Order: sequence, then structure tokens, then C-alpha cells
Amino acid sequence: MPTKNPRLLRLHERWATIANTPASQLTRDERRSLDFYLADVGEDPMPTLTVERWVTMVHDVDDFVAKTGRLPFASAIRPRPKTEEQRLVDRLAYQRRPSTRAGMTEYQRVRLETLPGFLWDPRDAAWQSWLEAHQLFWEDEERPPRRRSSDPVEVSIARWVAHQRALAKTGALSTRRERALRRAKYRVL
Repeated sequence: MPTKNPRLLRLHERWATIANTPASQLTRDERRSLDFYLADVGEDPMPTLTVERWVTMVHDVDDFVAKTGRLPFASAIRPRPKTEEQRLVDRLAYQRRPSTRAGMTEYQRVRLETLPGFLWDPRDAAWQSWLEAHQLFWEDEERPPRRRSSDPVEVSIARWVAHQRALAKTGALSTRRERALRRAKYRVL
């Protein structure tokens, strides 16, 4: 599969070298990773069903990114439509699950990370962006954002703040996030 993704090219170069190492010198994870690498580059004509399914999913995501220039993302429509994009969203969500990730080989984890824009926890990244937006608002305006503002961006930030406070009040905010909100230069809580 030809690619212009430099991170993927480096990954494949690294694993091409590992593939030429005697099996007795490889760790168990490296030997398992080689199965995924060889199937990924098309050098294993008979991969196991598990390996074949996983590699097919990654190639499908690669193809989607090549066509659209972005990772697939979930539809806001409920119930979610049964589209190819939604199928890929669901597959990536499954890959991100901590229990699934824990069972992955090094090659699988790094291969997913070569997908442009891939994050293990995109919700955490979005949450962090909201916190940064709040801090920048305070920095620029020297006051907290207001929910009754005429500026829709300010209203959105203020709603996010209110939601974080409500989560903290009910005990539904993670300890890590609560700590971050309390340590921020312009505290939210």
C-alpha cells in the first residue's frame, strides 16, 4: 500500500529491520507484532482471521483519510446512521477501549498512532481544549465568561464551565479533571 505518511514509513522501516532479526532474539510482543506488520505490508499471504480483520480495518481507515483528509467522526444524528464512516468510527472506538488497547501488540498501538489526527482519548483532548478556551477568555477579557452574552463563543465557554461545576457538585467529575480545574490559573471550581 503506497503512502506519503512519514510516520507510517518510519514504522514500516523499523519493523522491516525487526523482521530480519532471528526469532530467538525477539520478544514475545515483537513476534506477535510481526504478524500484524507482515499482513499490513502485504507480505503474509495467510494471516490469521484476527490479524486480517484488524489490518483490513486499519487499511479502511487509511483509505477514508486519503479520500477525505480526516479521520471518520460520529454523526450527531440519533440513532446513528449505518454508514461506512460510522462503521469506522465504531471500530476505532473499540480500539480505544482500555481493555482492547491492553491486549494490543506494540505494532498495533503505534500503527494506530500513525493515523493522522488519531487520539487515544479524543474526549479528553476536547475537554482540554475547553479548559484552554476558558483560560484564554479570562486572559483576554479579565473576567469570567457569561451565559447571557451576545457572543456565542463566550456563551459556549460559560455553559461548559456550568457543566463542569454541576459534575463536580454531584461527584461525577473525575479526580484528575477536578484537580486540573482547581489548579488552573483562572480556576473554574
